Amino acid sequence: MAATPLDQDAEATVRQLQRSDAFEEALLDCFPDEGLVLAMPSPQHELVASACSISIEHARVLRASFALDAPHAGTALLRLQFEALLRAAWLLFAASPTHIAKLSASLGQEAEQAAKNLPSYQVMLSEVEKRAPAGLTAPLVEFNQNTRHALNSFVHTGIHPLSRHRQGYPLEQALTLVKFSNAVMHFAYRLLASLTGRQPLMDAVTHKYAEFADCLQLRS
Repeated sequence: MAATPLDQDAEATVRQLQRSDAFEEALLDCFPDEGLVLAMPSPQHELVASACSISIEHARVLRASFALDAPHAGTALLRLQFEALLRAAWLLFAASPTHIAKLSASLGQEAEQAAKNLPSYQVMLSEVEKRAPAGLTAPLVEFNQNTRHALNSFVHTGIHPLSRHRQGYPLEQALTLVKFSNAVMHFAYRLLASLTGRQPLMDAVTHKYAEFADCLQLRS
């Protein structure tokens, strides 16, 4: 019996998610068994590592959301995943010692209040664009231009998710969103690799995308 369109859609989604999982496994295999070892342990680099790890966590849950047929939740997570990566890049290339001190402080009412004065999303992106390498900033700016408004709509239950919920979430959009997520995840792993100061590790992580070009959307 021939597969129905619905069966084919499910198979395409499963294949994409399996390849995405394999991509992350390959990235993890680039790191030593002891995990991430910072070349220069400092509050700044620890914050960068934390932001990257949070971004990667969002990527994993995003894939789980699509596997569970919860695409609206998964799409909203892509916005969180990207902002965590942006925060990591800003912390590494643009944050001042005062910013680092505020975000390194023990969580409490005073620290929470101080953190409210940190740069906004758009300010962080602008500062990263000025200070970070073009190989990182160009994809970040491109991603922001192409997806920010639609992803914000999913975060705030605006017209995009309400329309998709009524009309159905297209398979092609689901596959594209997972590819976007994989690209953002790759940059998070690249930033983590840079914190080790080990050039062979950095090169291995950077070029790993070539084996998984079928599950990536952005240029890496």
